[in-house]
Amino acid sequence: MPAENPRQSVPFEPKNSNKSRKSATKKGTPIVKPQTSSPAVAERDAGFIPEVVSQRMIRRVLVFCGIPIIMGMSIFIGSYLAIVNHLFKIPNTVVLLTSMGCLGLSVLGLSYGILSACWEEDETVKGSLLGVAEFKVNFGRMADAYRASKEMQSNDR
Repeated sequence: MPAENPRQSVPFEPKNSNKSRKSATKKGTPIVKPQTSSPAVAERDAGFIPEVVSQRMIRRVLVFCGIPIIMGMSIFIGSYLAIVNHLFKIPNTVVLLTSMGCLGLSVLGLSYGILSACWEEDETVKGSLLGVAEFKVNFGRMADAYRASKEMQSNDR
C-alpha cells in the first residue's frame, strides 16, 4: 500500500490530489462527487482564493512579470532615443526581437508568479524567495486537478 502524502491540502485544492496516481486511475474505482448543502454554495466556493494567498500571488506577479515588461519597454524607448539622436545605428530586427523576448518572458513570469506563491492560508508561511519548491508543489496540484477534471469528463460521457 503506497504511503499517503503527509502534507495538508489547501481549501481550494481538489479532494483527490493527495492520492497516488495509480489509486486515482484504478479500474472499478467510483468517482464520488462531494456533497454540499446547495449547488449555489458549491459553485460560489469553487473559485475562491483566500485574500492572503491572492496578495502573495500579486506580489510575485509584479516582480516576475513587471521586471521583464519594464526591460522590454526600456529597450524599445532606449533604442528609439539612440536612433533619433544619432548615437548609433541599431537594426530594427534587433530592437523588435529583444523587445518581444522581454515581453514573452513577462508572460512566463505571470504564470511562474502565480504558481510559485505559497498557497497556504496561514499568514506566517510565506514561502521561499524564488519559490522553486512552491512551484513544484503547486504545479503538481494543478496537474492533478487537470487529470481529475479530464477523468470526470470521460466518465460523464
